[in-house]
Amino acid sequence: MQPMATGKTNGNGVSCSASSSKQGGLTLRSASPRYQNPCVMNKQSEISSGWEINSGSFSVDISSSSQMHESGPSMEAKDNLDSLVANSIGRFIFEAGLEHDFIHLPSFTGVIDLLTRGVRIAMPTYEYILQVQLREVQQRERALQRHWERSGCSVILDSWKSQCGKSFISVLVHCSKGMLFLRSLDISTIIDDVDELASMICQVVDDIGVRNIVQVITNDASPHMQATEHAVLKKHDQSFLFTLCADHCINLLLEKIAALDHVNEILMKARQITRFIYGHALPIELKEYYIVGGEILSNSNLKSVAKFVTLERLVSQRANLVEMFNSAEWVATDLASTSLSRHICEIVRTENAFWCAAANVLKLTGPLINVLYKLEGNNCSMGVLYDAMDCAKEDIKRNLGPEHGSYWQMIDHIWDDYLHSPVHAAGYFLNPRIFYTDRFRHDSEISSGITTCILRVARSHYDALLVADQMDVYQRKSGLFDSDSAIQEAMETPQVLWWSKHGAGTRQLQSFATRILSQTCFGASRYNLDKRLSERLHTETRAYADQESFRKMEYIHYNLRLANSAPRVDGASVAEHGKLTTKLGDWISAADTPGAPH
Repeated sequence: MQPMATGKTNGNGVSCSASSSKQGGLTLRSASPRYQNPCVMNKQSEISSGWEINSGSFSVDISSSSQMHESGPSMEAKDNLDSLVANSIGRFIFEAGLEHDFIHLPSFTGVIDLLTRGVRIAMPTYEYILQVQLREVQQRERALQRHWERSGCSVILDSWKSQCGKSFISVLVHCSKGMLFLRSLDISTIIDDVDELASMICQVVDDIGVRNIVQVITNDASPHMQATEHAVLKKHDQSFLFTLCADHCINLLLEKIAALDHVNEILMKARQITRFIYGHALPIELKEYYIVGGEILSNSNLKSVAKFVTLERLVSQRANLVEMFNSAEWVATDLASTSLSRHICEIVRTENAFWCAAANVLKLTGPLINVLYKLEGNNCSMGVLYDAMDCAKEDIKRNLGPEHGSYWQMIDHIWDDYLHSPVHAAGYFLNPRIFYTDRFRHDSEISSGITTCILRVARSHYDALLVADQMDVYQRKSGLFDSDSAIQEAMETPQVLWWSKHGAGTRQLQSFATRILSQTCFGASRYNLDKRLSERLHTETRAYADQESFRKMEYIHYNLRLANSAPRVDGASVAEHGKLTTKLGDWISAADTPGAPH
């Protein structure tokens, strides 16, 4: 068991602007000049005479400091400036995941000198910067902890394998105020040992506090993990739930669909198109002009989701692709006359059977991917999932007609065996936006889910019988639940806020509903965290002190990333990330597609 790093950042990332230009993690804003050097008056159109370095709510005007420096600056102002620069540099270093020797590079100190226009800054040591950032992250952790002690939390166990085959788990905690990274663990030697895995997870539960946990979300549906879950629940008296990440389950379902022969054939042909475009300089350049958004490949961290989102983009952009391959810029090139180019252009321009088949596949996969977007677009995803899956099935039935039956069976298999959890049923029941509509249904599955959550999640916080009685009041739409404002605001007000306004007559149920609806359905994949830093922590040899320092850097780095990013199905855009980080490496490769003409 790895010791948990203690420390935390306020997570306020710094962006830079000269009226908003990014420079080395410092936020620079043009400020009114308070001092003008006559020697540089003629340069004012090129260089601003004053800059503010902004970090959080504290700002210092360097031009003002420069003036003070020339007339004898106060030590207090100089110390403030040094501290401000240290904080900004620290956030930049740790958010980027850079190591300690970075701050000693002459080129970096040259950048600082340039940005501060000659004001001498006392460069802090790496250890000082580390401790400052650690304290800030620790502050954010304490704030989140206070919140999850009131409204509960979801523990995220994000497991993955490295390219060299080693197995890891990142431990994170989610509450409605944000996501927190706790630590990563190398489980390569215990991956098949149920007792050791259970002991590891029990330690995590104890660290967070069993009373605070509503659910533990995993992305591992293997038999040994299921056995581990049973062992953990047995030790902790069944007082929380284990659920599978909704993103993982939808991705798994799409993976099964992608494996169907007729779907695989379509994906292979779509991959030929993207390989050709991304494997040659001119098509890459032309797509920026002809393709809406400039990008075809999805940046989603979910590989099967990325495949079908990419297919949808190809289908929707076919007319633009035809225009691109008919353009004068394209026709005039030598590349356009190659056999591979002619083959790709033929698919794009004339192979209507392929495009019709691709559109039919999207009638199946589109509604499933839309489930993930619905979770993304709602602050209370727990109250949305159950209904979103039902709506997806109905959309597929409408799209496919009599052919929907076999696909419904695939969906039901994933739902029944993997995705469905009592907490999802409770979220559905407690979501007023659904409860007050005609499509709300109260069947045995919903009743069973509600009962399970009351007996397990609620028992250490509430009187289970009282919650059940108040649930009956809600179900009958009695008391405050029958008011005009409750019914009208159900469609307009966020779910948790609605309960705070209209649940006053059923306090125990109000608190229980808030606890359920504050949870998430998905794990860490939407944050697109780069796992390589954690892999380095566990695979590279270091002295003990250096290893502990690296562990703290990992902790700070991922928490800065989490604090400064929103969870998105599509991942970060190329414009935001600066590069394509797609999981679809085999859709980019310039290698010729087997079977395609050369």
